[in-house]
This record gives sequence, C-alpha cells and structure tokens, in this order.
Amino acid sequence: MSSKFSNDLVDKVREANDIVSVVSDYVQLKKVGNRFVGLCPFHSERTPSFSVSPDRQLFYCFGCHVGGNVFTFIMKMEGLTFPEAVRRLGLRAGIDVSTSVESPQERAARERRESIYRVNALALAYYRQTLVHSPSAECARDYLKQRRIEADTQEKFKLGYAPASWDSLITMLAKKGIGPTEVCEAGLALRASGGNRYYDRFRNRLVFPIVNVYGRVVGFGGRALDDSTPKYLNSPESAVFSKRSNLYGIDLASDSMRRSGKAVLVEGYMDVLSAHQAGQTNVVATLGTALTTEQARIVLRYADHVVLCYDADAAGSDATARGVSTTSAVGLDVRVAVLPQGHDPDSFIKEFGGEAFQRSVDEAVPFIRYQLDSLLDAVDWSDLESRLHGLEKVVDVLSGVDSEVERAEYTRELSERFNVDPGALALDVRKARMAAMRGTSRAGPGGNLRSGSRPKPSAWNHGLDDPIWGSKAYLEVERALVRLATESLQNRTRIMETIGLDGFKMPAHQRLFRLLCDVGENGAVTPAELVDCVDAELKDYASSVLLGAKPWESEPDALENALTAWQQFSTRHRLNEIDDEIKEADVAGDYERVYELQAEQKKLRYLLGRDVPLY
Repeated sequence: MSSKFSNDLVDKVREANDIVSVVSDYVQLKKVGNRFVGLCPFHSERTPSFSVSPDRQLFYCFGCHVGGNVFTFIMKMEGLTFPEAVRRLGLRAGIDVSTSVESPQERAARERRESIYRVNALALAYYRQTLVHSPSAECARDYLKQRRIEADTQEKFKLGYAPASWDSLITMLAKKGIGPTEVCEAGLALRASGGNRYYDRFRNRLVFPIVNVYGRVVGFGGRALDDSTPKYLNSPESAVFSKRSNLYGIDLASDSMRRSGKAVLVEGYMDVLSAHQAGQTNVVATLGTALTTEQARIVLRYADHVVLCYDADAAGSDATARGVSTTSAVGLDVRVAVLPQGHDPDSFIKEFGGEAFQRSVDEAVPFIRYQLDSLLDAVDWSDLESRLHGLEKVVDVLSGVDSEVERAEYTRELSERFNVDPGALALDVRKARMAAMRGTSRAGPGGNLRSGSRPKPSAWNHGLDDPIWGSKAYLEVERALVRLATESLQNRTRIMETIGLDGFKMPAHQRLFRLLCDVGENGAVTPAELVDCVDAELKDYASSVLLGAKPWESEPDALENALTAWQQFSTRHRLNEIDDEIKEADVAGDYERVYELQAEQKKLRYLLGRDVPLY
C-alpha cells in the first residue's frame, strides 16, 4: 500500500467497491454456492477456474494462480499502479481522492493521457461539424448516400469528414491553445521531414471515431475519398490507443451483447454501420488487424457466444480460421455465419435486407461444419483425384475433433457422401489424430478447439502426447488421487497397491505422490506441509492441484471411485494399443497372435462396458 494515501481513504474506497460488481464489469460471473466463477481474464481457458468470494472480497484463479483484492484486480486488468487504481475506483464510487499526492511520473502520464483525450474529443467535434455543414464535405455526404448510410446512423456513430487541406485540423486546434506537438502525440498530425512544418494525418477522408467501452474517443479510422493509399487509415498507437485492444462499435454494442449473450464480429467499419442500421446492434469490428486475444477478451466481458461473419472470399476464409482459433482459446463458443460468395455483411444487408442477415447469424454453424462444407464445395465429384484430395483434407479436419461422438457422426456422414467404407475413413482419421498427437503432423486451423483438448505442454507434463494419458479427464483423475493421498496413510497404501508409482503418468503428479509417501509416514499431510516440500518450480502447480478438490471427493467411496476411473482409462489405453498390435500381427501373418489379441480385446471391452464411469 502506498503511503500517499491514508489507511482510512484506502479502506473507504475498497469498501465502496464490491469486488463482485467490479469484476463483473470485465468478466461474466455465475453464482456457484457462496462464490462466483467465470473464465479467467488473465489467461486463456475454456473451463472456468476464476473464483470471486463476496464474503472475503478476494479473487483467485486456480488456473494461473493470480489472486488478490479489488485493487489488485483493477491494477492487473488495466495495467495501473496502486495510486491509479485507488483513483479509478474512487471515481467509480464517487469518492474524491484528488487531494492525494501523485509522483511526478504519475502526474505526467495522467496529463499526457488527458491531453490526448481532449485533442481527440475536439477533433471528433470538428470532423463531425465539417461533415454536416461544410460545402467541402459534399463528396463525403455523397459517398454515404451512395452506401445508404442514413443520417441517424451517421449521428449515432459520430461520423465525420477530414478536409483535403493539409492543416485544417492543426489550425483549428491552435485556436484552442493546442500546439502541433500535442496533435502529433494524439496521432492526428505528422511532422514533415527536415523541418518544423506539421500537417494533418487525415485528409479528404470519411472519419470513423473509435470509442472505447468507457465512451472516450481513443482514435480514428479514415476512408480515402480519392485515390490516396491506403484506402483505410487508422490512428497510430498512442498512450490511449492500441488497435489490438479495441473494437469498433464496442461502445454502442456492449449492452446488446450483454443482453443477448452473443457478439457478431465483422471486418469493416461499413459492416458495423449497416448491421446496426438494420437492427443488429451486437456487431463490432476489428481495426484492420487479425482478431487478437485482447479483442477476444473484450468480447468475453459481455458475451459467451460469438459469431464470425467475415467476407465470403479466400481472405475472409483465412480470417475466419484465425478468428476461430483466437476466440476459442479464451473460452468463447464460436460459430460462423455463412454468406453467399462475393458478399460481405454490408453488401449482403444492402441486397437482401436486415432480416436475412439476422437469419444468417441465427443459423451460424460450428467451425468444423463450416470447414467441411467449404471442402465439399471445392470437390469435383466426377474426378477421382479431386475426391481423394478432398478426402485427405476431410481426414485432416476430423482428426482435430476431440469429441468421440461428434467425430463418429461426421465420419458416418462423410463416408456416405464420398461413398467409402466408414471403417476405412475412421481408421485414416485415427491415424492422422495419433500422428498429430505425436507432433508429426501439422495442426489444422480447426484442430484441438474443443473443451476436451489436452493441456498445453509444460515442464511437468511435456511427455503426455498419448490421447488417453494426456486427456483432460484422465489428468483430473490423477489430480484427485493426489488430493485423496494427502488424507491418510491408508489411502496412499491403497493407491500404491492398486496402480503403483508408475500409475501416475504426469511427472508432476508422480513427484507429488512420492513426496507424500516420504513425508507422510504417520498419516495425513496438510497441503501447506506438502507445498513446503516441493521444488520451487512445482509450487504453483501443486497449489492448484491441492486447491482444486471436487465435491465428490468428500464422499466415503471417493478413493475407490477414483481408482475405478483410473482403471477404465488404463483399459481404454490398452484397447488402443491392441488395435495397433492386431494390425501389425495381421500384416506379419501371425494369425495366432491376432486371435490372442482379439480375445483380450473382447474381454477388456466387456469389462469397460460393465464398469460405471466416474466422468
């Protein structure tokens, strides 16, 4: 805590800002028991591990181990210092903290940001006034009329016009006491090389103000109305603007996104204008870049679901694949709206209307379906080579589907479409999947996007390339066994007798279990005691395992249920091995071995079907 603030003031600001309310501005929270949970804003995840306690006024992520109070949260979320966080939350609660002392560096940084915000606000008013009233803006008004952007929409988005003059904005701002260096710092002017002459960055352009979620103008986009290049120009990075961390239209779309739980992502300014004008008000656009993780996390503050609606061309298809990867990585449920070839959202709405666009959004399909349909459309069904090439691509896509049921359904459907044996297609998919797990095959753009995908490799699980041992569900069984092993010597003995030390496939879990056996000779071992014993690089992971107990672990038969689950996974792993061994024996002509393996396979399948799975 900084000595610049009295303890009473800090306490007053903290008490006035309920942590659930503050976190809810950034993360969608769901009440679970006496706490709230959601997807962590500090790392990518698909299963919520971020927890907020209203009783303790604390947050903690069991995924990345970040935690603290309301000040810690806002500091990490906004990149603020402690004094800045106190001021931000004081402003939020209507508490005057202006009498607190700032360091010279803090004051300079704040004044710089405020200067840019002021320049941007004045520029917006000037550009808007020019578009509405100036004779020089006739070309911009004609362009908007041609694009069928109505006056109400122009006002809603505060569209403007930057005159063709080299220094009209600089001249206007000078009358307000703002020098050219301040205009440059805001990204609205440039300095000519070899002199002290300055000129406007935006000239003869239709101007789109970029407004953040707090309603402040952080930058501008400009569309050339002549042959100037580039056609679209954005403000440069500044103390208040980053293309990676903003979305066009987010200030106007956030409420609709929150109400519907869905966001629609498009590529262009005009796409956003036309969509909002047609009544689809949960539409936002990236700012001339591929969709970034920061932008995806902004969406995640307001919606669980996102629909990608990019141009129906090759570039749009590539952007869709990248967008799916980015949005899935932060935990969003992502679908793709399919438009007719050659259309973007703006042109589609112009030709078919807003209701047709709404239907396209409502009928958006999973990315896997979008990929497969695109591949099928490209097949020349009269040509064998084209069909085989299409099948290769289909196998590549299906190998990235983690759900067994979903993969089986797609395999059945596509085997009928290509008129091939479903077993043969399933075998090829499985081979491709195994190769991908071993890292010998490239991952397709749709690969491993399901909630059941394996954890990312780390220093403690780098060898888990096996589809069974490396699965999320199996690793959760190992974690449960570690937690249950802390409870008693009897539990540890039972685990050792049933699966042994080698039964833990993840090195970290094996290390923790070995330590438990070493330090817990006389009974239970507390989590704090165990963490004290582990290596420094394992402490964070050990904490996450020990704090991740599930409700079922408190039941009397929890250990036996966990061991049964482990045995089921072990059986599945052996069945995978048998499949490969049967093929090898068959190729070698060792039919006696084939019969032995088939008998073992039949027995294991019977045992697997008889057991009641834990997960």
